[in-house]
Amino acid sequence: MTAEIMLKTLVPARPSYSCALCRRSPFTRLSTIKCRSMGSAASETEGPAYTVRQLNDQYEKAHKAFEDNFWATKMNLTGSSSAALAQTKTDYDTFLGDAQNLQAVRDALQDPQLTPQLRKTLEIMQKTFLCYITEDPKATAMKEKLNQLEADLGQSRNQMSLGYTNASTGKFVKASSVQLRNTMRTDSSEDVRKACWEGMRTVGPHVAAKFCEIVKLRNKLARNLGYEDFYDYKVKTAEGFSKRELFQKLAPLEEATRPLMAQARKALVHTKGQSAVQPWNISYSLSGDIEREMDPYFPFEGAVDVWTRTFAALGIQYKGARMRLDLCDRPGKYSNGFCHWPQPAWRRDNGEWVASEANFTSLATPNAIGSGKTALNTLLHEGGHAAHFANIDQGSPMFSQERAPTSVAYAENQSMFLDSFIDDAAWKGRYALSREGKVIPGEAHQARH
Repeated sequence: MTAEIMLKTLVPARPSYSCALCRRSPFTRLSTIKCRSMGSAASETEGPAYTVRQLNDQYEKAHKAFEDNFWATKMNLTGSSSAALAQTKTDYDTFLGDAQNLQAVRDALQDPQLTPQLRKTLEIMQKTFLCYITEDPKATAMKEKLNQLEADLGQSRNQMSLGYTNASTGKFVKASSVQLRNTMRTDSSEDVRKACWEGMRTVGPHVAAKFCEIVKLRNKLARNLGYEDFYDYKVKTAEGFSKRELFQKLAPLEEATRPLMAQARKALVHTKGQSAVQPWNISYSLSGDIEREMDPYFPFEGAVDVWTRTFAALGIQYKGARMRLDLCDRPGKYSNGFCHWPQPAWRRDNGEWVASEANFTSLATPNAIGSGKTALNTLLHEGGHAAHFANIDQGSPMFSQERAPTSVAYAENQSMFLDSFIDDAAWKGRYALSREGKVIPGEAHQARH
């Protein structure tokens, strides 16, 4: 007995083109064909397995093209282009938002002879496409405009000349936002700390106009799609519940911990004076002396070694992954650590393992106090992300990517556990060693904890 089921196959949609950073194969669209699903094995160009194979291939190409441009622009590499970033993001969104892809998956799911693995893969594809499908052409146009606005804002922020004015000399000292925050945490001079705080405050006016335009358009997009606002849209697609439900979960936690925060601020004022809670003083008041005392036990040049030995002792493996690390702060570089995967890990239907490629970054200034700890904390956290996604062994790259429908809480759980080691006294007793091989004194542990 046979049944006719409408499936989709891939045909060229537009010619390929190249950008300064990558050459990309033409993306394709899905057109209707017939295939037999019962009574005989599907051929290599028909059936659910073929649909999965083609969608995997198309997703992988779109994902990698965008991620390569994302890394290049965020790291401010030579030849990077915000226009190329916006275009590859639009191509990526177009693929994920193509209703024909979703229909092909739904058609394939009707096949009564699906294997459990194929069904599992098709279901994650369906869930992924549902997060991005927008039937309204206006919404699609808004997404495309947002991609360009966000790329332009990122480029503008990267090119901003940030720093502080030295109160003693009157000279402007160039410093990234990371260096400014680190100086506020470690410098003994209140004048310097306040100058750094004022330097940080220049970011707001610089980005305000473009950022507000993005916020307005994001909210307009989300409301057009039936959500309360853009945050509600993002929470719903990533976590599966609304912003309102999220705040209902978090409100009791905030209310229960609010007295502890008030008590801590009161105790800080009592021990160090009212000025201790000024915004340019509070991080120094809480940790400045301790950070200086701890600094020799986190030498910058030892961060990678400590990270790898820690993970090896925990039995963490990377399954052949290749990682690109960019650890040092520099002008024009994106001012936040992150880990992304231009190549997601997955297993092809012929059993071939595709190892992941991970890019992650830190923002250490090697000669600054706290730089070694900053680098190591990032390695533990972002390296945790890399290990997590390097070990996802499923039948599609859609299982091993960090965007919706992947839960943010799920993605951060392992990494936050791993970076917590840096404040663990037992771990520090084994791994936090000075250049001379000395361990942190016991009294320093007590002061920290």
